[in-house]
Amino acid sequence: MLVATAGHVDHGKTSLVQRLTGTNTDRLEEERQRGLTIELGYAFSEAGGDEPIGFIDVPGHHRFINTMISGISGIDLGMLVVAADDGPMPQTLEHLQLLRILGVKRFAGVITKCDLVDGDRRKRVVEQTSALISGSPLCEVSNRSGEGLDQLKSLLQDQLHALPQRSTEAQFRLCIDRVFTKKGSGLVVTGTCLSGSVNTGDELKLHLYAENNNQEIMVRVREIHTQGKPATAGHAGQRCALNIAGKVSVERVNRGDFLCAHPTALPSRRLDTRCWTVEGPRHSLKHLGRVKLYIGTRRIGAKTYFLDRNEGKDSAQRIQLILDKNLLAFAGDRFVLRDDSESTTLGGGVVIDPDAPQWGKSRRSRLKQLDALELGRPEAALEQMLFSNGDIVSLPQCSRIWNLSPAELDDLLSLPQFDDHNLVRIHVDGDDTLVAKKQWQDYVNCMDQRLAQWHSGRPMEPGIRPELLQKLVYPHIPTNLSRAVLEDRIRAKQIVHQDQLVRALGHKPTLSHQVQRQWQQLETQMQARGLNIPLRSELQRDTGFDARQLEMLTRPAIKKGDLFEIGEKRLALPATIRELARLTNQFTDTSGGISVIEAKQVFGLGRNLTIEILEFFDKIGYTKRSDNLRIISDPNAIELR
Repeated sequence: MLVATAGHVDHGKTSLVQRLTGTNTDRLEEERQRGLTIELGYAFSEAGGDEPIGFIDVPGHHRFINTMISGISGIDLGMLVVAADDGPMPQTLEHLQLLRILGVKRFAGVITKCDLVDGDRRKRVVEQTSALISGSPLCEVSNRSGEGLDQLKSLLQDQLHALPQRSTEAQFRLCIDRVFTKKGSGLVVTGTCLSGSVNTGDELKLHLYAENNNQEIMVRVREIHTQGKPATAGHAGQRCALNIAGKVSVERVNRGDFLCAHPTALPSRRLDTRCWTVEGPRHSLKHLGRVKLYIGTRRIGAKTYFLDRNEGKDSAQRIQLILDKNLLAFAGDRFVLRDDSESTTLGGGVVIDPDAPQWGKSRRSRLKQLDALELGRPEAALEQMLFSNGDIVSLPQCSRIWNLSPAELDDLLSLPQFDDHNLVRIHVDGDDTLVAKKQWQDYVNCMDQRLAQWHSGRPMEPGIRPELLQKLVYPHIPTNLSRAVLEDRIRAKQIVHQDQLVRALGHKPTLSHQVQRQWQQLETQMQARGLNIPLRSELQRDTGFDARQLEMLTRPAIKKGDLFEIGEKRLALPATIRELARLTNQFTDTSGGISVIEAKQVFGLGRNLTIEILEFFDKIGYTKRSDNLRIISDPNAIELR
């Protein structure tokens, strides 16, 4: 159990901890000379039996409030210390407020310096303190005479036994609050274990925030001290000192750096949070206002973005914190917000999503996702996102948000509601991803319907480009998922992917009644011209089709071989091409070759059109040029087409 002694300066917190533990937590010479705590002090009592009670003596002076905030992360019990001769002071209230903002729910009150006042004064201070922590136990002590200390020790043992066991699930993490070297061992870092457990020999990732680009270094745990004693392991809720080895020196490690067992977690610049504000006009938060964020052992500048757009209306609001520097956090982490000048506490809250998006952060679908994440328990949040919201859920993102190990993620997915009958597991953008089976079937049906509609509107087209189909199904199928749906339909052999086009199984290009009438009109006009192959512009004039209509009608026919492009501007029917080829072959059988002038006479056409026809024959391999003559190269080239 970790106990934070909070209260006004000179109310006897440090002396009280020394009487309980035998340790003077004023470890700096300056602290001893000035008689007040500047840095966090740590001490441990054997009153808890096998599990020592750890005390964090946090600074009481308002100048050291930043240090105080960093020290009460992971606290089990807040011990509010009030001197009988002073009573509760403004800073007493501020410390109590900070403890509550940071999620401390269990409190005990200690009235010190009871030997300096009479009974009536003691009674008044007891009543005042009891009102601040209503329903919590309270002791009256004298650090000088020892009065009430046995009662306090008994109270602490009762609190320890009643303390709910901390979950050691999730992976190990620790916010570093002290760094030093130990002779013969090397680098030692200390902090409160926020989650998981650590053993000697474990490899951890050290996040160095002071380094450029937030450098990450792998380190190995050589030795462990927990609650002030040597140990082979440490777990959530304990004070830990870790002797670590790796490619890092003591000069590079600082208070606020982070140790984590999560192998892939990366810091982010955006946290989606639930914030509670302190009452009073001086304590309001503003949309895009500047604040100071205190989280773990770090203090960072940030801007507040109101996700629900209800600025100033509610004491509890969802806010995205846009950070000045990168930070590694996880869902459930508590924090405090102060004004940018760090003179006033504005409020605090809890992290909902530690890797929040920059875009679409206030969209209805995103807010519904935050509703699910606020349920706290991963299984409840995942169930709502998948089966109520219809979200596409990235498993690496789940692991990132809740700090889950691969084994814990597997355990989560082994629950009955997440079995293969209810979910589809696919890869999207390289991530293992979950979609509810019903939602997936809706996506499949949507793709089949949109493809069928496209075929219906363009019956002559052999297929559609995949990227165009993706645009047709958006937004009914998210862009990053449409490729996966298409690939699934191709694997199921319900969609055919051929020649860079996709088509529904069984689709064959056909002519609608309207297109058949238009084609007959076009074919009649072209046949009437004989061997005089028309220009596209002439066909538009003769049929009344505009350029778009003509293109829609002729493009599929060209792909199928029902039309030929002669040059850049002319279109010819196969029968016309075959007749021109027959005439060319007939002439060359007797002469051995044909010139442009001879072809012009044989075809009965103009020079320019004759040249275009001969160049077309060269292009398809029917003829080849030899000086000024064309000779037959491949008689079958025309028939093959």
